[in-house]
Amino acid sequence: MPEILTDRIKRNDNVSDIHSSLRRDSVDMGIASGILLGTILLLRLLLIHANLPSLATKITNPGTSLHLQTLQELLRGPLHGWKTVLYFDPSLGVEVLDRLFRLQAFRTNDHVLVNLEHDGDQWSQNQTSAVLRGGHMVHVVVFQEDFRPFFDSVSLQWNPKYLVVFPFTKTNIKKVLQYEGFKGPEKIVLLGSSERTNELKARHINVYTYFPFARENPIRLLGPWNTETFLSFESIFVDRFPSFEGYNFWLGTWFDDYPYLHQSKTGPEGEGDGVEVEMLDAMARRLNYTYHLTTEPPDLNWGDFENGSWTGMLGMVHSKDKNFTVNYFGYTNERIEAFDHSVSYWNEGFGLALLRPPSLPKWRSVYYPFTLEVWASVTATFVLTVIVMLIQDMLQPEPFLGGVGSTWPYLLRAMFNNSIPRLPKAHWQRLFVGSWWLYCFILTTAYTANLIAFLTIPVFPGRIQTVQQLAESDYRVSMYDYGEFVPGALRTSKDPHYRTLGERLDLHSTDDESMYPVLNGTHAYIESYSYSVVYIFDRYKVKNAYMLREQLYPGHLCWYFQKNTAWKYKFDEAIQHLVESGLIEYWLKIKTEDFLGTDFERKEKLSSEERSNTAISLEHVQGVFFLLLIGWAASFLTFLAEFLTKSAKRQ
Repeated sequence: MPEILTDRIKRNDNVSDIHSSLRRDSVDMGIASGILLGTILLLRLLLIHANLPSLATKITNPGTSLHLQTLQELLRGPLHGWKTVLYFDPSLGVEVLDRLFRLQAFRTNDHVLVNLEHDGDQWSQNQTSAVLRGGHMVHVVVFQEDFRPFFDSVSLQWNPKYLVVFPFTKTNIKKVLQYEGFKGPEKIVLLGSSERTNELKARHINVYTYFPFARENPIRLLGPWNTETFLSFESIFVDRFPSFEGYNFWLGTWFDDYPYLHQSKTGPEGEGDGVEVEMLDAMARRLNYTYHLTTEPPDLNWGDFENGSWTGMLGMVHSKDKNFTVNYFGYTNERIEAFDHSVSYWNEGFGLALLRPPSLPKWRSVYYPFTLEVWASVTATFVLTVIVMLIQDMLQPEPFLGGVGSTWPYLLRAMFNNSIPRLPKAHWQRLFVGSWWLYCFILTTAYTANLIAFLTIPVFPGRIQTVQQLAESDYRVSMYDYGEFVPGALRTSKDPHYRTLGERLDLHSTDDESMYPVLNGTHAYIESYSYSVVYIFDRYKVKNAYMLREQLYPGHLCWYFQKNTAWKYKFDEAIQHLVESGLIEYWLKIKTEDFLGTDFERKEKLSSEERSNTAISLEHVQGVFFLLLIGWAASFLTFLAEFLTKSAKRQ
């Protein structure tokens, strides 16, 4: 017993060296903690089982040496340089573990040791995602007895990309590879012998894998193990999903997602159309699958986590009634935790729609060409010029104009493009008047050119374009309550402007009810941006609405699959190709134009009811008549003042 303890201490020193090496290589803390935990558990098991006589019997099996040699060749060959997570079955015994520790490849490679008799759930809760599902590690399961209790209890976050199953005894290969707990890994191989193999053939280890969608022979023999055949990483981890072989996927969808997914205008009931259908069809031709769409979820909810369960389309996927969903969904922490998500295919947020404010009164068009600052500057310049001109007259022996009454009309002539009847005699005064005339010429030319546009084109007040401006206005917001995350996110947001919108949010049970307040001009409408554009301008034919420039919760859109879907990466690759080719943007443009017409956005910016009127109406020039009335009123008041003044002098 002392010799055993001493030997265990030496083994512990070896593992500590590996642990230190991991720290030096900056390996994830989850890996380091896994090594320490696994080592402690294994040492405890070794001490417990050290005196069991059955272990000595197992090591006498000549197959054990073959398996250890194969494991050594595997670690030094295809898996060389890869970090490993080794799941060890303690029933293999102390001597097997001793020899395992002596393997040079095992001693030099970074690894995590896991005891298969440990509680899988407790172990997985203490690991990082890099250990549980990282793509830079290979997981190796070495076992003799039933391994399923451990993997039945691990959390759903456990889903390695690469898995090697290594039975040290003859086993039911089909049952192991088709085990429910091993359905998630993207690549899986089994190195071993079938339970039907005779003793002579059992001395050779074969390499098997599993093709889930294969109609014939889903369990494939890649060949007998040898270092020449399986020299590279790719040679042992083959693509298990070269084709879906006509498999029919069931999708949790809703035909109320313009322009992404909706009922086809020309097809029969239940036939979808939109960007998502174009994507599915394009990938189906490459990956060889068919699909079935759902017109609407049974609970008529989009998909959110409520009262401890998922609703809507996400609920159908989470309950495994459907394989995946392709509707408008972005990334959220809750969804990522419960589902597998695809790569992003588009970036979009929730749009805010408002009615355009009415145009300003047209009689104001006479002063619209200049801003208030310009008008104030022109007035101040004119007054200053009159004062300077009066001072110049006072400094001359013979005044040029002779008082205020003659000076201001003289200078005003230039502002109305009237000729000057005479010039000053002094050259320095001529330069002053000439510069004033040039200033007025440029100013009146700019005013005249701009006035033409303001007489014929309506002028609108500044529009609300940001969330902050909307939050600071008197508008409320309206939204159809169909189970989206937005209402709850707004009310609990840390951003004060988002939270203000949440406090002013009115939820409605139907689309129509949510639109009526918007048409009355009291609310802004919240919905996904592309949907809002189609919904407002096509269904309700609203011509005087616009979309705010800023969107709520802009983010990347993706598809959601059942948790730990092994073949999801095939869709990721196909989606990435579609994005890089520009087809997603093209399809979005085409499907939107199916509802709104070609080149809708440009036409919407240029469209104006007033532009169709080529003749200038009285409404356009009513400001001129107001100026005339103001001028006559000023003239009458001046006449009245002069008359009263002269009458008083006579008396």
